[in-house]
Amino acid sequence: YGCPVQAKGDPIAALQRALRTGRCEVRPEALVTEVVLDRSRRRATGVRYLDLRAYPDPPTVEARAGRAVVLAGGAFETPRLLLRSGIGGDLVGRYLTFHFQTFTVGVFPQATGGERGRSVTHLHDDFVVDSPALREAARAVGLPWLRGGVVEHGAGPGPVEEALTYPAGPAHTASMADSALRRRLWVLTMQGEDLPQAGNRVDLDPTVRDAWGGPAGRVTYRPHRHELEASAHVGPVHEGVLTDAGAELAFTATSPPTGDLDLHAERNPLGIAPASRHVMGTCRMGTDPVTSVVSPEQQVWGVDGLHVCDSSVFVTSSGYNPTLTLAALAHRAACLLTGTEPEVRGGGRGAGRRR
Repeated sequence: YGCPVQAKGDPIAALQRALRTGRCEVRPEALVTEVVLDRSRRRATGVRYLDLRAYPDPPTVEARAGRAVVLAGGAFETPRLLLRSGIGGDLVGRYLTFHFQTFTVGVFPQATGGERGRSVTHLHDDFVVDSPALREAARAVGLPWLRGGVVEHGAGPGPVEEALTYPAGPAHTASMADSALRRRLWVLTMQGEDLPQAGNRVDLDPTVRDAWGGPAGRVTYRPHRHELEASAHVGPVHEGVLTDAGAELAFTATSPPTGDLDLHAERNPLGIAPASRHVMGTCRMGTDPVTSVVSPEQQVWGVDGLHVCDSSVFVTSSGYNPTLTLAALAHRAACLLTGTEPEVRGGGRGAGRRR
């Protein structure tokens, strides 16, 4: 959703500013199906897309590029598009990462206000940086090191989710009024670093097709032992914090679930990938085309004029939310493509000057 006074830093605000220049065109409901290359297959010349405005039989349209083709479909759709276009080698789609989710819930005797205002009110990053406690936990499980991730405070189910939790009947109204789930909870959520593994990937499903007949994307994922041990260390710590704060009950859950991963995967046809909005990797950046998909300038190795500008270029998930890093990479890529240099802003030396 947008902001009536354009005070929200979202794509709507950025697009409106670009449209006002007269040099930007938005083509809605355009589903890109292929990156078009020249005869040498060493330069991107445009894209082909389905014009879904002509539903149910959308025509294929080719859009020619001037200076460059920039892919920004995210860590799932960007590798899928590259693979559909026959671009890149075996590394495309590999090293898929998320944030391993560790949820610790405290149930308090009094209202906590966790359902009011923003879903996340505070953060702490004690488990991201090295510490004696993390080193001791790593030694205890035979790992060289452990890292967690940034921990979000607050959150809880919304009213609709809570309403679906309680059984129907005369007691439903009273349950909603008491709101044991929504008003008396406090949640600590750790966005744990998900170590990159070549076997975790996005590729093209050999049999499943999407709604328009193209090969569907397929996710293969399994957490590293590091994530499981880090979560096992942090969960009890957070339970103690909530209990000391007055919680009558504290418990921890994870996404994906821990324990018998093969059994969980068998029971869940959608797999065991974390329920995370942070999807990264699959077109990793690097200085060597043997070990990466894009160059430090975010250009696909071996294809001039084809750039990737989304979270797929991340080489690891880190223990922090990816948005600001992604925005910085997008700004850097724009400057490289236009031959300009970023303006340094802030209170330090050189603020406001171009470098």
